Amino acid sequence: MPKVSPSFSELVFSDLLRYREGKPTWLGVLTRCLTLPGMTASIILRAQQCLFRSGHHRLANVMRVVGTTLVGADFTPGMTIGLGLLIPHPNGVTMGNTLVIGNNVTLAQGVTAGARDWEADDPKFPVICDDAALLAGATVLGGVRIGVGAQVGANSLVLADVPDYGIVLGVPARLIGTRDVASGKNAL
Repeated sequence: MPKVSPSFSELVFSDLLRYREGKPTWLGVLTRCLTLPGMTASIILRAQQCLFRSGHHRLANVMRVVGTTLVGADFTPGMTIGLGLLIPHPNGVTMGNTLVIGNNVTLAQGVTAGARDWEADDPKFPVICDDAALLAGATVLGGVRIGVGAQVGANSLVLADVPDYGIVLGVPARLIGTRDVASGKNAL
């Protein structure tokens, strides 16, 4: 049996739940859009994601312009993004077209995730696994894997894989510790 992709409502409501809301409703979504630019970005991104996967590529590109204009984030159509995306400050977020993002990922302001070599025949894009967090100004380039529960420090440049629950920092990023997502404690 083929895997069914989540609906627009399921995607948006899963993002709303990351803001610690109760039962998700469209009124709750609209209310949060008035105070949270990240929720507005979520609606734009999820509309673009659903339009692209249903073959409406031109409309998906229109949503790209809407996102850039309204919230200052550049979401290139064609990404695969799981449930529960949190983008609290979407300004400057730039994401490439074949990027893969898992469930419950957090992206802070100014995060860039894209290809390392645009002139390659098949440019490679990152895979960001479940429960990962990319902090302000982080840049992830090429076909790298950001592991489950990993954290990329602010203003870091990631050019190599990050292990599950790893904490990386620097330019280029290097492993400085591990995360315990369940307890919320980090071992540096």
